Amino acid sequence: MCYFFKTFTIQKSVAKFARYDYFYCMNLSDFEWVGQNLRAEKLLGSDSAPASIFLLQDKYGIELLVKDGFLFRRYNGNGSRNGFGFPLAVSENSSLKNALSFLVEKCSAEKTPLRFCLCTRDQKNEIDSCLAENFPGIKISWNSDRNDSDYIYLAKNLAELPGQKFHKKKNHIARFMRLYENRWEFRTFPQNDIADDIIYIEEKWLDEKNSSGGNPDHALLLEKKSITSAVEFHSALNIRGGVLYVDKKPAAMTLASPVSSQVLDIHFEKALSDYAADGAYSVVNNLFAKESENFTYLNREEDMGVEGLRKAKLSYKPDIILDKFYGEVEK
Repeated sequence: MCYFFKTFTIQKSVAKFARYDYFYCMNLSDFEWVGQNLRAEKLLGSDSAPASIFLLQDKYGIELLVKDGFLFRRYNGNGSRNGFGFPLAVSENSSLKNALSFLVEKCSAEKTPLRFCLCTRDQKNEIDSCLAENFPGIKISWNSDRNDSDYIYLAKNLAELPGQKFHKKKNHIARFMRLYENRWEFRTFPQNDIADDIIYIEEKWLDEKNSSGGNPDHALLLEKKSITSAVEFHSALNIRGGVLYVDKKPAAMTLASPVSSQVLDIHFEKALSDYAADGAYSVVNNLFAKESENFTYLNREEDMGVEGLRKAKLSYKPDIILDKFYGEVEK
């Protein structure tokens, strides 16, 4: 398993790639190379964003390998985050047959079942078709988890909130604007030197979540580390975002990175409690969408089965709910 944040050494050099014949925790330079070479035209899922893979290495024990024109991802996490992600092409001449042959042989040598995770329906179908044609003795049994489905929206819809279906959202934002008239400001990152304010919001937000005392949730501490790394290494990871200010004080923030030239993945979005009730989440969502209209889609990731989060994500009328599938070879 990777212990990325404990052992990681940063090299802010031009992207290079260290090729190994085994799975390992990639460093920043490796991810720069992946970002430059990933064949991302058809990718929609948040798990495919190079920055997302990089930032979640520790949380899900992600190990990676580049071989035969593919980026292979092995997840060593709990529950649904266990198995191989769909092989991601990093070469024009990559062949899924070769990628699956490698995984079949590897699992056979290690005497472990072939298992996939976080595959979209199209990726699942590609795997099934390739196995049926080239490995007829191998069949994958699949299931899905609605809690892991990505919510994907047209960027222009989140920016413009057109029509009657967004009437409540527009009213919510208008209320915030009236309440804080001439007192709010939105600054984009990294165009503005606001890294410290992003970290301030995360730390303050974490304090609010832990107001009852005791040790903070381990997952939230890992998230804080991810946010800190996203800010510190924003250039290599192609991170962008923004901070909403009220009375010149940080009130809310967002951070994102591209999945492809068409899809922007929203990694983090936080608002402090003093402003959240007044609509800060809706406002920072809308203002950042206005800054992101060069992308066709905004992927706002999964709801993790949290009822309130699911209701909020559905209220923005997603254009795509991207289901994820998990499969294991039938015995």
